[in-house]
Amino acid sequence: MTEPSPRQVLYALVSAGFLVVVAVLVVGSALVGLSPVSWTAVMLLLLVSLATWSAFNWSRTGPVLLMSICLLLIWTVGTLVVT
Repeated sequence: MTEPSPRQVLYALVSAGFLVVVAVLVVGSALVGLSPVSWTAVMLLLLVSLATWSAFNWSRTGPVLLMSICLLLIWTVGTLVVT
């Protein structure tokens, strides 16, 4: 196995940051009553599954970063729809 490049590590940290932001938004919107419980449960399930997948595949920077950004967009659009 080769050593990861600094770019791989940076992109993995950026995608982890996106996942943390989504987690804060999901929990925050649930606490203030912005989103229904069903939407919060779906988003938490998606978040946990994507975080688990990303932890095992963090060196595949393209898909990991793309999926974490897409999860943020899914949360944004979905929350606007269900509110």
